[in-house]
Amino acid sequence: RGVNKLSQSVSSLMESRIEDEKQRLDLEYRMLQNQISPHFIYNTLNSIKWMATIQHAPGVAEMVTALSRLLKSVSKGSQKLVPLEDEFSLLEDYFTIQRYRYGGTISLTAPNLDGEEWGGYLIPRFTLQPLAENAIFHGIEPKGGVGRLWVDIRHDPDGGDALIDLSDDGVGMEEEQVQQLLSGGGQQRGEEEPFRHVGLWSVHRLLQLSFGPGYGLVVRSVPGQGTIVTIRIPKQPQY
Repeated sequence: RGVNKLSQSVSSLMESRIEDEKQRLDLEYRMLQNQISPHFIYNTLNSIKWMATIQHAPGVAEMVTALSRLLKSVSKGSQKLVPLEDEFSLLEDYFTIQRYRYGGTISLTAPNLDGEEWGGYLIPRFTLQPLAENAIFHGIEPKGGVGRLWVDIRHDPDGGDALIDLSDDGVGMEEEQVQQLLSGGGQQRGEEEPFRHVGLWSVHRLLQLSFGPGYGLVVRSVPGQGTIVTIRIPKQPQY
């Protein structure tokens, strides 16, 4: 009886620990997502304010339309994962705003996704947007605000995962900087614009919380040439 009672106590304790760990991960997930979402709203509103004060142009209407779609997506925050097609649309809306902000000196090339080919892949909402923003502000802007971004997507032939590459032709980084970014040590926060930079580590951790430690980001960068950030996500049923 003593052994049985001890076994029941151990089982109960393990179940309690598992539930606590699940709640902890869920809380960490929400905290990371909340760190990312307000960040882009801050910069977007500043961009629209800047545009509206210096000119009266149809571009303002296009920026506001793009913002409204982004805010609508934010309001659906209870849905952790979204189809890749939706995430690519959010990236296009975000880039529309930044393109006007920089006077058309930056460009984005992204594929039109085939729903049948990529329909089985889900991704945390606002995964691509902070990576693009990081590329613009910390890659392209330091070299004068003129540059290009590319997005490519392909299947990993070894396991069927989706690999999404976001590349820029910015100033690039040293290997030490790359390691700091993915370890959480490279989250730079300036005094003038505290929400201007979201560390790649936040997105990396969000992907790992969603899919497991085998997923996340891989960063390759060459100083003076640019940076490539690769996102790995698994194929899974949509819901």
